[in-house]
Amino acid sequence: MSPLKISFSVFITYLLFLTFQTKAQIGGTNSFTFLNIPSNPITSGLGGINISKANNDPNGFLQNPALLDSSQNNLLSINYLPYFSGIKYSSVTYVSKIKKQTFGLGIQYVGYGDFQQTDAAGNILGKFSANDFAITLSHAHRQGNITFGGNLKYVGSVIESYSASALLLDFGGVFKHPKQDLTYAITVKNFGIRLKNFTPFDNPDLPLDVQMGVSFKPQYMPVRFSITAHHLYKYDITYLDKSIVKKDLSGNVIETKVNPIDNLARHFIFGAELLFSKNFNVLVGYNHLRSKELSQQNISGFSGFSIGFLFKTKKINFSYSYAGYNSAGNLNSFGLVCDLGKFIQ
Repeated sequence: MSPLKISFSVFITYLLFLTFQTKAQIGGTNSFTFLNIPSNPITSGLGGINISKANNDPNGFLQNPALLDSSQNNLLSINYLPYFSGIKYSSVTYVSKIKKQTFGLGIQYVGYGDFQQTDAAGNILGKFSANDFAITLSHAHRQGNITFGGNLKYVGSVIESYSASALLLDFGGVFKHPKQDLTYAITVKNFGIRLKNFTPFDNPDLPLDVQMGVSFKPQYMPVRFSITAHHLYKYDITYLDKSIVKKDLSGNVIETKVNPIDNLARHFIFGAELLFSKNFNVLVGYNHLRSKELSQQNISGFSGFSIGFLFKTKKINFSYSYAGYNSAGNLNSFGLVCDLGKFIQ
């Protein structure tokens, strides 16, 4: 094994060790959680997380920096997601080769709109706004069938005159089978330090995550399957609101528990691409954690499921997805990928 591979292995092992020592939860205790929102329709259509779908999509490095590839050179992506309650989420990514090295640049922005500002007596003083943003610089290097990649992210959040910021890192690896349509992937996301908090007393956790995934296409099937496991550093990721107490007819408190199989299933996301032709694919996905946390009691509906499509032309690709969250509302997302090199020709 080369010194570079040994150094990378030691470094990743060290990161994983630190990750397993970290006490993090996903039940409302993290900051910058907008980073967990799918940044493009393809990811959304496949269930919300996918770190192993290796193709010429310039959005991939936001999910896993090792998905950055030289085949994405000069590709520009623009995505728009009208979120709940008038919130608007958009992202832009661009990939370029510089001196035989591949780099990616990504910008994510969430605008929460304007709010009415009042004093303690309720007198209107004016308006204020709130937003989140992330600027990502990505680089990847391929050695044989393995690609290593890293993201450096500056993330921030602004609410009126208050602000918070952090410097985060993503590390990832992807193995592509030399003969089969088979890809294995692993990534550590949002590992870093906080630069500034909203207040001196505010110190929430970062949205750290460790993920593994696989994508494969059976030889004689026009379908590519994906399985992604997330939050691997913590087994119990069930969020139970302790303020909600359930009682039986006798007034005794009912202890709420999640069975081990259900708890394990919450770590997995399943996706599939139906390859109808070279120019048209259909995407479907299922996110069990989202289904369980956002479904109403005895009314699951479309929660946790997602569907979308990808339409390709020589210069522009258009993608769309529809993701189920709860009975109160679901989400649409739209995306365009332009090959700037072909427009210049």
